[in-house]
Amino acid sequence: MLELLFLLLPIAAAYGWYMGQRSAKRDQEDISNKLSRDYVTGVNFLLSNQTDKAVDLFLHMLQKQENENEIESRSQFEAELTLGNLFRSRGEVDRALRIHQALDRSPNYTFEQKLLAKQQLARDFMTIGFLDRAENLYILLVDEPEFAENALQQLLVIYQKTKEWKKAVNIAEKLAKIYPQENNIELAQCYCEYVQSLNTENAIEKRQILQKALLVSSRCVRASILLAELDMEEENYPQAIKNLEEVLRQNPDYIGEVLSSLKLCYKKLDQLDNFELFLIRAEQQVKNDEVDLALAKLLEEKDGKAAAQTKLYQQLSKKPSTLIFHRFIQYQIDDAEEGRGKDSLILLHKMVGERIKQSAAYRCSNCGYQIHKLLWNCPSCRHWETIKPLSAQEHN
Repeated sequence: MLELLFLLLPIAAAYGWYMGQRSAKRDQEDISNKLSRDYVTGVNFLLSNQTDKAVDLFLHMLQKQENENEIESRSQFEAELTLGNLFRSRGEVDRALRIHQALDRSPNYTFEQKLLAKQQLARDFMTIGFLDRAENLYILLVDEPEFAENALQQLLVIYQKTKEWKKAVNIAEKLAKIYPQENNIELAQCYCEYVQSLNTENAIEKRQILQKALLVSSRCVRASILLAELDMEEENYPQAIKNLEEVLRQNPDYIGEVLSSLKLCYKKLDQLDNFELFLIRAEQQVKNDEVDLALAKLLEEKDGKAAAQTKLYQQLSKKPSTLIFHRFIQYQIDDAEEGRGKDSLILLHKMVGERIKQSAAYRCSNCGYQIHKLLWNCPSCRHWETIKPLSAQEHN
């Protein structure tokens, strides 16, 4: 709504000029008044959410004005540019393209006006998915100070969509110089994507890039996880543990994602007691089902199923959890005698398990999009680091 109102400002100016020029002639006053009434009517349509009616009315007004050839060059350019934008806003991108291409090719307009036409033309191409054509136009606009920032932002969108991560990194770095950020999540994630796209086995190069990610975003969990994976490949388990445990400080919502790797590292070093100490510390800092289940598993290995069952019962008493309840039922089945009681528990366990399988494990905290696996960029709202485990969000 606000975008359409903003787009209509040039139309208002054009019509103000139009009515001012013709108001001296009495026989034309009715026309001017009609145009003024039509404009007010169009704005009222917008305010009452009747967008289609408003767009149709404004298009009719502009086309009538063009036919009468009553607009000066600058006002005509603004009116036609707006006309193209209105076509694009209502999904008629082919008509928007024709108008913006004509403006770009016309010898009657200035260099600055043609830059505006190129910018809108690039938006047209983005709308219909012609990313290569949009890219070429935005590359031209990067060298123009007034258009550079928007062009860089759109190029970053394009390279993320096409998964050209080296180009995305270059553009994100340029944007970071224009607007430095203390926690540049997008640039950090571009570094991580670039590392994962590399075919090289050069661990040194990958580490350097991931360290850059942590420099621009110290809370980048993904960079720490990828560094730990490199450490584990080199069997440097102490360093892997350090990187994995860093996740608890960076963003505890993701701690469940690293517990299996962390346990493996401690097991390789024959230090499962230290893993238990870490889990206890994590449990004190964050409420997370995966942490509780990992602690119960360790208790089972050390002290038996009864101790683990007691632990889970305590957790369920504090806060119900489908995951913990599912594991608790399994302990009940193991202890139950053969008969209808045990059969009922088995059926219940199966039903709860099916419910867990069908339910999304992750949800975007920005738009609510749900998914079964962890993605670092939301497919719906395109925000970075907003998809998190539901098991962590439910406790927040």
